[in-house]
Amino acid sequence: MRVDPANSRPSRGAGVLGSYLAHVLVRGGNDVTALARGRRTEELERDGIVIRHHIQRKTTVDRTHVIESLAENDTYDLIFVVMKYTDFPAILPILAKNRSRNILLVGKNTDADQME
Repeated sequence: MRVDPANSRPSRGAGVLGSYLAHVLVRGGNDVTALARGRRTEELERDGIVIRHHIQRKTTVDRTHVIESLAENDTYDLIFVVMKYTDFPAILPILAKNRSRNILLVGKNTDADQME
């Protein structure tokens, strides 16, 4: 898959934080692609990103493109990688091979020295 639209923003990590980030980006008018695996891929394709906003007492559903892997020739304007820093080593070699130029790592307790 190759994506080149001007507002393409993939979000890697379709958990709570990644899903909320995708929600905000979609609501801002961006074309969002979520990378998910296994059962989460099926859920996103079938139901979209469902967020229950407890304080506002509402539920939102956002549709995104869904992929299960990031190919070397996939091109995105910006990639958000949202995951625990201990999971970064598994994704860094894949990101290094990808042709996208802008990648933002979002995680807890990151250790830049270990990720070099």
